[in-house]
Amino acid sequence: MSVEVINVDSEIKGAFFDMAHTPSVIFDKNMVFLDMNEAAISTLNIKKDDFIGKSILEAFPYLEGTERLESYKKVIETGVPISLDEISFYTDDKTFVFIVRAFKVGEGLGVTTLDVTNLIATIDKLKATQNNLEKVNKNLKQKNKELEEFSYVAAHDLRAPLTNMQSLFGMLESSNVITDEVKPIFDKLKYVGKLMCDKLKALNNVIALKSSLEDKKEVVNFKEVVAKIKAIHSEKIINTRAIIKEDFAAYPKINYNAVQFESILHNLISNAIKYKHPRRKPIISVTTLLEDNKPVLIVKDNGLGFDTSNDSTKVFGLFKRMHTHVEGLGVGLYILHSIVVNNGGKVLVESEENKGTQFKIYF
Repeated sequence: MSVEVINVDSEIKGAFFDMAHTPSVIFDKNMVFLDMNEAAISTLNIKKDDFIGKSILEAFPYLEGTERLESYKKVIETGVPISLDEISFYTDDKTFVFIVRAFKVGEGLGVTTLDVTNLIATIDKLKATQNNLEKVNKNLKQKNKELEEFSYVAAHDLRAPLTNMQSLFGMLESSNVITDEVKPIFDKLKYVGKLMCDKLKALNNVIALKSSLEDKKEVVNFKEVVAKIKAIHSEKIINTRAIIKEDFAAYPKINYNAVQFESILHNLISNAIKYKHPRRKPIISVTTLLEDNKPVLIVKDNGLGFDTSNDSTKVFGLFKRMHTHVEGLGVGLYILHSIVVNNGGKVLVESEENKGTQFKIYF
C-alpha cells in the first residue's frame, strides 16, 4: 500500500502558525524576532511591530546570563529540541507562566508555549488551602490531646475524694453508729458513691484507650483469643450452661492491635452471657466471613435483645445501657465502637426484644 505525501506550501504553514491557539514566536540565528502569531500578541497584550527586528535581550533584558537563554542558543547550535516547565515571562503589568517547547526552524529558533498562568495560580491556592487545613488539623489534634489530658486528670483527681468518702462510709458502718432509721439513706449514699467511683474509673479507661488507638498491629488468631475469653469467663459459662459455637474457616487470622481485638471479642461474648434470656441457655455464635474480599466478624446470641426500631446506633453511646437489671456501666460497646471506627471499620447491629442480637464487625 502506497502512502501519498502531501507537500504543504508556505502559505498554509503561515496560516496554521497564525491561527494556532498557543502563543508562538520565531527567531533568527542571532535570537532576533522574525515573527509571532496572533495568540502571542493577544495573550501578552503587545504590538507585533514593537518586537519584530529586536533581539530577545532587547525585549526581555532579564534573560541576560540566564540558563534559559543558553538553552535556546544550544538548540540553534545542535538542532536538538527542548521542553521547559513553568517558565515565567514578565510584561509591564503582568507575569505569565508558560510551558515552553523550543526547536530549530531553518537556521533560527521556533518557540511555542502553553499558557498555564491560571492553572499555576489555582494549584498555588490549593496548596495554600491544604497547608491551612494541615495547620487546622494539627491544632485540632493538639486541642484534643489537651482535652483528653484534662479529662484524665479531672477524672483521676475526682476519684481521690470519692474513694475517701467510700472509706468513711466503711468506717461509719463498722462503728455501729448507723441507726435503723437512717440505714436506708446511708445505703443509698454508699451505692451512689460506689457508682460514681466506677464511672470515673471507666471514664479513665476510655480516655486511656483513645490515646492508644494507633498502637502497632500484629497477626491475631481468632480461635486463640476466643479460647482466652472462654477461660476468663469459664465459671459464668458453666453456671449459665452457655454454648459458644465457633467457625473461623473463612478468615482465621487478622492483622490488628492484639489488646484492642481482644477487647472487641471480650465485650461481645461477655455481653451475650450477661444479657441472656432467663428462660433459655445462651447460645453464642462467633464466626468470620469475607465480604468484598474484606474480613467480617459476626457475633450472634439468643439473649434478651433490645428495640432497634428508632436508632440501632444508640447502643454505642457512652454510659448507655439497654438493660438495667444487671450490673454494668454502659462503656463496653462504646469502647468497641471507638476501636473499630478508629481502625477504619464499622459496626452494624441487629436486635429484637426477647429474640437475640447480632453484631457484624467490618474490619
